[in-house]
Amino acid sequence: MFNKYVGDYNHSDAAPGVTARFSYLPPQATFVPSLNVTVSRYVLPVTRLGATDRVLNMYFAAANAMLCGRVRKQVGGNKELYVGVGIGANYLSGNKVGISGNKSTLTEVMIDSSEYIKRIIPQACINAEILIPFSAEKPVALGVGAQVLYTYFFDQQTAYRVDVVDENNVYYKLSPRLAGSMLTPSIYVALYYRLGQRK
Repeated sequence: MFNKYVGDYNHSDAAPGVTARFSYLPPQATFVPSLNVTVSRYVLPVTRLGATDRVLNMYFAAANAMLCGRVRKQVGGNKELYVGVGIGANYLSGNKVGISGNKSTLTEVMIDSSEYIKRIIPQACINAEILIPFSAEKPVALGVGAQVLYTYFFDQQTAYRVDVVDENNVYYKLSPRLAGSMLTPSIYVALYYRLGQRK
């Protein structure tokens, strides 16, 4: 995540999620529209704890809907290549905060309203995927893809109050803000089932 309120801190996170993709795919189509719906968890770093390497993270339940348009091309016999872009929105509902960094055991975290943050934020993506049919007779295919997701947090000039006391009884009075941009690269494997007319 690139966020001027956090500085040069970046993070990676493994979060559970489920995505369903619905595509309109007539035979011989070279352009394929899709609707992606995702339910997952988000962990966002929002501010540092003073001069330490510790960072306050906000945890959210997230629901995303994205419309994608992808160009379709036959490659390598029966394989198909899809490349395109998408635009959509993500609904975030906050549920807790946490600390990452060295010696992140804390004695107390006091939260004011952070658990009740609800935001709708815009997103866009670039996507590429190879679709590999299991056989010509079966309507099942394997997809292997890569995606870069861009998220923008409008600065609503809202600061939340989070107070932290660490194991050395050092007190941090924090005012995190949800603002800035985030790039999320990912790779994935998907299983597809084709309804209706097939060839």
